[in-house]
Amino acid sequence: MTLVRMAEHLDVPVERVFELVTDFKRYPEWNVNYTEIREVVGPPLAVGTRIHAVMRLLGRTMDGWGEIVEVDPPRMLKFKGTSPEGGSNTIVYHFTRSGIGTDAEVEIEYELPSGILGQIADRLFIERSVERDMRHSNENFKALLQVREPVHA
Repeated sequence: MTLVRMAEHLDVPVERVFELVTDFKRYPEWNVNYTEIREVVGPPLAVGTRIHAVMRLLGRTMDGWGEIVEVDPPRMLKFKGTSPEGGSNTIVYHFTRSGIGTDAEVEIEYELPSGILGQIADRLFIERSVERDMRHSNENFKALLQVREPVHA
């Protein structure tokens, strides 16, 4: 398995950060890999809730399921996912209150199908692609959080 981790500071309260990361239907707005969330089965913040998503990874469209395996609002959310092709991943979001803002960290641990060939491809270019997608997704996430609600007179 390969582990990729990124951290950043967000100038918004941890509650707003957690609210966006648990609004699964909005994932395609900020996560560059999600093209569609087809359904969410179960309550939004419960272990066992399943998310059916269509993702675009490495030029391929894949349909798969993720499941919440651990949740500690507003500090942590952990998913495990699988694809029909045999790949798997674990995504963990950690949030820590920092003044009036939030220190955020995301970890993605994944395993590609194809055994040794998948491992070689991962080391050659896939890990960098995952890091790039994480960086772009984090930028989009941060931009959505910083949008201010219009003030009504």
